[in-house]
Parts: sequence; structure tokens; C-alpha cells
Amino acid sequence: MSARPTIYDVARLAGVSTATVSRALNGSGQIAPATGAAIDAAVRQLKYRPNTVARSLVTKSTQTIALLLPDIANPFYAALVSGIQERALAAGSAMLLCTTEGDPEREEQYLSLLRAKQVDGVLVDGLVLPPERITELVREGLPIVCLDRDIDSTSVPLVQVDNRLGARLATEHLLALGHTRIAHVAGAPGLRISDERVKGYRDALAAAGVERDPALVAVGGFTEEGGYEATRSLLGASQLTAVFAANDLSALGVMHAIAESGRRVPDDVSVVGFDDLRLAGHTTPPLTTVHQPAFEIAQRATQLLLDLAGGRAAAQRLHLLEPQLVVRGSTCPIRLTKIM
Repeated sequence: MSARPTIYDVARLAGVSTATVSRALNGSGQIAPATGAAIDAAVRQLKYRPNTVARSLVTKSTQTIALLLPDIANPFYAALVSGIQERALAAGSAMLLCTTEGDPEREEQYLSLLRAKQVDGVLVDGLVLPPERITELVREGLPIVCLDRDIDSTSVPLVQVDNRLGARLATEHLLALGHTRIAHVAGAPGLRISDERVKGYRDALAAAGVERDPALVAVGGFTEEGGYEATRSLLGASQLTAVFAANDLSALGVMHAIAESGRRVPDDVSVVGFDDLRLAGHTTPPLTTVHQPAFEIAQRATQLLLDLAGGRAAAQRLHLLEPQLVVRGSTCPIRLTKIM
């Protein structure tokens, strides 16, 4: 079996120094085009692959980042993974995906393991570990950036959509269509993004002079099943002509419960979601929703993490991206018969 080619073999074949080969492979320093071409040819001819372990000892970087998600069932997370992976690969880094199921013991296990593996940094979509533990990990030198769902730690930068504004846009759209009996199927209790979307809903009602009715709010927990059960209780306990769901998955459950009750969307009840998942344009009718720029959130958070791993401090902790309302077929102006 032939010996694995080394950087010295590449340098010898290309007729340059090992330092020049190293600069060319690392993308650092100025390399003449002819020299770069000679090195590329030597690498291909020898089928040379850099020793990543040795390189990490020199550069103090494993060129690996990790992403901790509570689960992978929500299609929104797929968009996050896509954005993170693209940005990481463009920077020459690989991404490890870890799912925690919202279990603090599993979060601790993963973070301890990733730190031992010397990953360059970790992206997290909300954690349930105590904030002081996260602060301790950051203080010990593990760069952490939060995206989408916040964690209560001032030492961790956050990139997310403006949830309060997005909820306000959704509710204002329904108000503009003449609806005043607008229900809200809220997200998981205790999560800041859920609270922010409730606040946006209330902001819009207050600005329009519509009295808030507690009977029109029910918890759906960001799941299709939760949206279904919440809407069943709302339909049985209160008159409503429109529903703003805290995310698109719960909006699917909302639409299912409305159809099961013999009502029609949007003729009898208008529905708005939040996220703008791919499936939102393929429901029947297509779902009006708030577009959350998941891909951009992921890319910005990844770049922020890479900057931190490279020793560049974050200029600010909170990075809010603007939501946009996407109007489709699940909303329409209220009819007088609906108020009867």
C-alpha cells in the first residue's frame, strides 16, 4: 500500500515551498496565478488530502460548528438547516446536527461533548438549560449564538424575526377585512416568541379600539394537534370570525377543526398563520401567513458565530429581521351574516 502523500510531496511536485502550499490551501496570503495552478495540479495528481487533525492543531480551529434543535419535525427547522449549511460550507466548515427533545440533560450532554470535540462554536434554537450554565460555557470559551427562539442570557447573541411586529401585521390584516372577533391560537406557554406574538396581537386590537376578549385566546403549542384542539374549544366557547395562529403548523390544525365543524375557510372563518412554510402555499385554500426569513436568519446567525469563533466580538446582542405579510386565499372580508 502506497504511503499517503504529504504537503512536502505537493511542494516538491509543484516546485514551491511548503509554506506556499500551506498558504494556497488555507486561502491566506497572495499567491501568483501560475503558482496556484501548479499547486492545484499537484494536489489533483497526488490525490492529496490535508490532514485536518494536524491543521486544527496549528490553526486552533476544527472547521466544524454544531446546531442544537429541540426536534426536526417542524419544517421551519429544515429552512434553518439549509441556510446554516450553505453559509458554513462557503466558509470551509462542516455542520453537526444535534436534536435535544427539549431535555436539559441531553442539552448538557451534547454541549459537553461538543466542547470536548473542540467545535468552533454552537448555534442553538432555544435551550432549557439554566442561563447561568450557558453563560459559564461562553465564559469558558465556547462561542454560542441563538437563533429563532431566545434564551435568557445576555452573553449569547440572538438572531430572529420581529415576532411582535409579525403578529401585529397578521392581526391588522384581519381587522382591515372587517373582523373584530379575532381569536388567537397561541404558541407554547413560557416561550418568549409566544409571548411576543400574543403582544403583537393585543397591540393591533388596542390600536383599532377593539376590546380584548380573553375567551378568544387558547394555547395551541405550535403543533398541528394543538391548533386543532385549541380551535375546537374556541368554536365551542365563543363567537369568532377569524383566527390568527401562532405558526403555520397550528394553522393547519385550525383549518381542520373549522372544516370539521361544518364551517368554511375563509367564507365563514378567515385564518392567518406565521412562518410561511412551503406547505402554506399548498393548503386548501392557500394559507395567508407572516413570512419569517428563516434562511436569512440562519445565514446571519452562522456568520455571527464564525466571527465569534474567529475572535471578532459581536457589535450587538439582538439582531431583528423584518417580517412580511403574505396574503393568500384563507382570508377574506367579513360578511354581515357572519356576525349574526
